[in-house]
Amino acid sequence: MTAKDAPLAALSVKRHVKFWSLHMSMMQRPYTSADNQRMTLAYFCLGGLDLLQHSEVITEKERMAYIDWIYAQQLPASQGGGFRGSPAGNMGDLPMTYTALLALAILRDDFARLERNAVKMHVRNLQQPDGSFLSTPGWTEHDVRFTYCAFAVAYMLNDWSILDMDRALEYIVRCQNYEGAFAQEPGLESHAGSTYCVVGALTLAQRLDVLNDRTQLERWILSRQVPLSGFQGRVEKTADTCYSFWCGATAMMLGCHAAIDAASDVAYLLSAQSPMGGIAKIPDHPPDVLHSYLSYAALSMHQHDQLPQSELPFRPLDPAINLSQSSLAWLQTHLWQT
Repeated sequence: MTAKDAPLAALSVKRHVKFWSLHMSMMQRPYTSADNQRMTLAYFCLGGLDLLQHSEVITEKERMAYIDWIYAQQLPASQGGGFRGSPAGNMGDLPMTYTALLALAILRDDFARLERNAVKMHVRNLQQPDGSFLSTPGWTEHDVRFTYCAFAVAYMLNDWSILDMDRALEYIVRCQNYEGAFAQEPGLESHAGSTYCVVGALTLAQRLDVLNDRTQLERWILSRQVPLSGFQGRVEKTADTCYSFWCGATAMMLGCHAAIDAASDVAYLLSAQSPMGGIAKIPDHPPDVLHSYLSYAALSMHQHDQLPQSELPFRPLDPAINLSQSSLAWLQTHLWQT
């Protein structure tokens, strides 16, 4: 039986809220190896409650404690700037800086303590001669994941002077393959996550005009939907709930989201719910914060599809920055400078 054939599972909001509250109170054992990425784990938890429209379960005391913890991970310019992922780190990290700013917006911080110039320096210093970006100083990986984070930080600060746009775009174009999709680095296999990073970065920069053969790209993204199911990340792979976001958000930005088999995608996502709340990578597996949050984001984009027997209690999402529209509005009001 396919997910589409099965009765559409209801989303137990109460259980999902408990799932997020548990993860906000303590780090579960499966996540301890990712302690240096705790900032991003926190963003998933805060973002999940935000999309569920239940941020009120966070008390004012907790909200201020979370904000204080985030700023405790901010590094001054003398230490390279940016945000580290947790006290386990000693250098700023580009993805952690991206998720720190998102988390602060969700928590409705006023950004008065943000060291803007240090963050700008952090981004600027991570760009490489070929236009790509490192994650952190001295790191060996440099690919479109970090290009997206750099573009996202520039967008949130409303300052594109912190990166060399021409070199960054040249690098991005080199990552495009014959079928229109994008690889993590030039010469590698096309991947839905990498393709999202490129299309998201270009959308934030208002530079979708540099895309070659957009029709091919749209065809590739839509072809990643497994018949009567969710989405895969690469050709010949099985469905995985996170790719409903990576592919769905890309389709939304390209303007072809309506071509998705929404009923099958929603049914697949809801079939991967856990009885304890949260959503797993695939049905009948344990839930985790990454797949839970990204599944929410994918479901949020399906609310406009008006599916029968489907009540999706999510706030509208901005697919390019991966944040609820209400939190993005807060960020723009309090962080953008004219």
